[in-house]
Amino acid sequence: MLGVFFVIGSIASLILEKYVLANNSHAWLGAIIPIGSIVFIIGLMMRNSMPFNAVNILLAVIYVSLSFIFWGQGNDLYHQRVVKSVYESDNGV
Repeated sequence: MLGVFFVIGSIASLILEKYVLANNSHAWLGAIIPIGSIVFIIGLMMRNSMPFNAVNILLAVIYVSLSFIFWGQGNDLYHQRVVKSVYESDNGV
């Protein structure tokens, strides 16, 4: 059951990351979830709540990697929105 909560929480945080936190003019705001996930995973491993084995390390690396990928995608969405608004204002649309 804990795994289900982890997957649902992970998906929710990644969606929040891409469409809310990273999709704005403040690039540092999008860094909250990737850095927080690194701190959270290290904390779990230090407290032995998450055993230090190959499967857990692989899951941690995948989740942190996805956090940074979604951060980049959110920044790209913001950049596309800005470029589109500049283009429309230049063309008088």
